[in-house]
Amino acid sequence: MIFLDTDIMIDVLRGFDPAVIWLKGMQDQEIGLPGLVAMELIQGCQHVREQKQLEKYLSRFPLF
Repeated sequence: MIFLDTDIMIDVLRGFDPAVIWLKGMQDQEIGLPGLVAMELIQGCQHVREQKQLEKYLSRFPLF
C-alpha cells in the first residue's frame, strides 16, 4: 500500500501535472491516506463549499 502525504495531495488538488500523472500511474496500487493528511487538507479550506468538495474527493481514498 502507498500512503500519500500532504505535499503530494496539495499538488494533485492544485492540478500540478507531474503529481497528477504520477497518481494516475498508480491505479494498480492500493493507495491510502493518513487521517492526519486529511485533517491538514481540511484545515486549509477557506469555506464550507471548498471543504465539501475536498471531502468528496478524499472519499475515494481509504483513511488510516
